[in-house]
Amino acid sequence: MLPGGWLQQIRAMRHLLAALCLLACCAKQRPVKTESPQSFDITVTGKGFEPPRVEVAPGQKIVLRITRKAQTCADAVDVQGDPVRHMLPLNATVEVRATAPAAGELAFACPMQMVRGAIAVVGQ
Repeated sequence: MLPGGWLQQIRAMRHLLAALCLLACCAKQRPVKTESPQSFDITVTGKGFEPPRVEVAPGQKIVLRITRKAQTCADAVDVQGDPVRHMLPLNATVEVRATAPAAGELAFACPMQMVRGAIAVVGQ
């Protein structure tokens, strides 16, 4: 049998190891930049863009696959820095291509700016 001091150290190390494992499992995965575009399905409903925010790596090429499911003012979408207004017909999927900036967010919204979303740069 081990002396009491050793037993306490072993127990403390087990608790520490368990806590580290728990933290590693719960840590949020950061997006990693890939060469091919990363696609996101976004639905326009009475609540707005769902999801309203997507997270990507810096400089990642993106394809937003937007489907409008409700009669809202979001019958089109403007992406920050893109001069093209993308029309969103009801119940049809429209692909909008963009590239994430090095940091921060790239906003997208309906023409009236009442329904908004963002491509958020995280990680790296």
